[in-house]
Amino acid sequence: MLDLLTVISYNAVINFAVLVVATIAWVRNPHQKEIVFWALASWFMVIGAIGTSLTEYVPYNIMGYIGGLIYVARTSLTRLGFKEFYGQPYRLRHGFHVAVLTCMGMVLAGLLEDPTPVRISLVYLGSAVNLALGTLDLWRAKPGERLPSARLAAVVYGAYALSTLLITPLPVLYPVHFEGRIPVSDWMTYTSMLLLIFNLLSFLMAMVLKLERGGEIQRQLAERDNLTGLANRRMFLHQAAKLAERQGTAIAVLDLDHFKRVNDTYGHKGGDDALQQFAERTSALLPPDAIFGRLGGEEFGICLPNRDSATALATIEAARLAITSEDIRSGDNRFRLSFSCGMVVTDGTARSLDAWMAEADIGLYEAKNQGRNRVVFQHAALSDANPETVPGPKTGSAESHRPVLLSA
Repeated sequence: MLDLLTVISYNAVINFAVLVVATIAWVRNPHQKEIVFWALASWFMVIGAIGTSLTEYVPYNIMGYIGGLIYVARTSLTRLGFKEFYGQPYRLRHGFHVAVLTCMGMVLAGLLEDPTPVRISLVYLGSAVNLALGTLDLWRAKPGERLPSARLAAVVYGAYALSTLLITPLPVLYPVHFEGRIPVSDWMTYTSMLLLIFNLLSFLMAMVLKLERGGEIQRQLAERDNLTGLANRRMFLHQAAKLAERQGTAIAVLDLDHFKRVNDTYGHKGGDDALQQFAERTSALLPPDAIFGRLGGEEFGICLPNRDSATALATIEAARLAITSEDIRSGDNRFRLSFSCGMVVTDGTARSLDAWMAEADIGLYEAKNQGRNRVVFQHAALSDANPETVPGPKTGSAESHRPVLLSA
């Protein structure tokens, strides 16, 4: 039959294994603060477990006091790790408020005739509060940042917090008794084993989330444009190819007008700022079901499912007018962008995406030939010689030849 000291010893050994894994991860990723917090939490757990197992040599009320505070501080570090992981605001000192309050309670408990049961209960209570707050941090992760196992991790931490909370009154109701200096308690033996399992599961969930985040980053690198965060060419074509098979999908190819002037005048920093702000503003102007991607350089693609030509033209034209009316900001410089766009709407015929894109390109070239800063709708037949145009400034005007308004 297990005794309490044996379980505490198992706790120290298992947590030492966790410590080794966490420390290796820390050494390999010293700049990732969440791993630093989780590694420190593992160190605290091992130190607390070792200290508590030494009650044969050191009075239990002393080691229990120190080990208990270390245990509460460990749950504080775990919570700070999740805040860092999800980019939630925090201050380092705020993470230890619960540990400080627990310490104050344990000091006040010294006024009692037998403070040990109350001190043990306070340790469980402080740990439960930290675990519950960590559960809320996991649950409140923004939808865009939520990983596949985030909800499962929140459930595990919630169960860990609830179990710890339910154990809180037991030390007072059924005080630990001692045989010499060795503590003896059946309920603490089994609850310590239960919490050890939860502690191991919580660490594993943290590692699973970390691996999922790494996979998500790799996926984004493969599918997203690094500068703008939009779908890259590969991802855009992959998504648009599925929609191009349907009737009534608008496919638009647009190009920023005279973009070389921006780079020549404001340098590549100005060009990067322009691309980022253009992507951000256009994304906000497009409907939620739109696919918007950067095809390369200053060329972008837009795919609008379930649209007729009039609706699609109105959507792109509204975006064009909004873009040309707002300054791009790069340091102290202000300037404006415009774009030329060619668009086509699929008719449900068995044509490849490349064919539809080629047709949209014809509209784009026509928009440039007409003076830029306009949207040209190309009809379904590639040989159509009369595309519809939503004009910008009149061809031949000063503005049509200088749609990028450069000003310091």
